[in-house]
Amino acid sequence: MNKEILLLIKNQRKAKGLSQIDMSRKMNIVLKTYQNIESGATRLDVDRLVQIAELIDLDLGKIFKIHQENSKQQDVEKEFYSRILTEKEHYIAKLEDDIKFYQEILRENKAF
Repeated sequence: MNKEILLLIKNQRKAKGLSQIDMSRKMNIVLKTYQNIESGATRLDVDRLVQIAELIDLDLGKIFKIHQENSKQQDVEKEFYSRILTEKEHYIAKLEDDIKFYQEILRENKAF
């Protein structure tokens, strides 16, 4: 789960005055399991996410909006890095052509 979403859950839990122990009891799970959920060590499934959201009065729309925004940001970053790689590949191809050109000049000079 996205760190930003996990932080939102943690902050909302604290704002509601609930401890991790309180959450684990309300969810009928052991404390370590809840701690792993909140830290991101255990992946949240949709049912568990809905359960947590209901316990802390967290709007699922807000969670999915964060997820959607992060997905869009990742797409922008992928495009950016793809463009950089393409530019570098063209630069490397040019350098390779320059090397071939200078090697040919050296071969011609050795012939004299």
